[in-house]
Amino acid sequence: MAHPETGTTVERKAAMESIRVIVADPQPVMRRLLSRQLAASACIELVELVADERGLLQALRQRACDVVALRFPLGNGKDREPDGYARLGARLAGLGRQRVVAIANIADRAGVLGLIRDGCRNVVTARDHVDEVVKAVRMAHLELASVSEIACDLIWGRRCRSLADWDDWAELLTTRESEVLRLYLSGLSVTAIAERTGRTVKTISTQKQSVMRKIGADNDVELAAFAIQRGML
Repeated sequence: MAHPETGTTVERKAAMESIRVIVADPQPVMRRLLSRQLAASACIELVELVADERGLLQALRQRACDVVALRFPLGNGKDREPDGYARLGARLAGLGRQRVVAIANIADRAGVLGLIRDGCRNVVTARDHVDEVVKAVRMAHLELASVSEIACDLIWGRRCRSLADWDDWAELLTTRESEVLRLYLSGLSVTAIAERTGRTVKTISTQKQSVMRKIGADNDVELAAFAIQRGML
């Protein structure tokens, strides 16, 4: 996925650095295949292969790692269903490891949006080519969010695809709408934006809703997905 900061400069920076990656996948065949594919990239150094969350946490305590590439959902090493990404993400964050690429077994819009809602910043689907995984690893290493092309297709579908991919989409927004979008994505609430801009909460709320309508987002999660897709987060 394109990002305004991922041109030649970012690509060169990523290519020059050796990115230490741990692969976590519950299926032995897929684990080996993914590791071979990633190792073929000159910028990636495979640190360890693990089968479940328990092995992943242990590996992260023992080895230096830049990015975790994990097949999601990832089993936890016990005889029960794997937990959601939000809980796993909290466990990883507790170890200081927040740069994760989730290679998710998802096939619908709700699945992608669910991962983003739970805090996953780099999403690749199981149907994506390995090049998308490598790209996501590079983006995660640079602490930039990314959503693969197939994941974007699942989010937006044909109805919103042309709008979301339009290079001049920002021209659809007024100056004030663009300002509200920028401030909202920076983490400010509608009330805080109103206080900063000197407008009423009702006005800011109306402008935010207008932005969402124009870009085809039905809620804040979809707005976040759009922002990631366009390189704004």
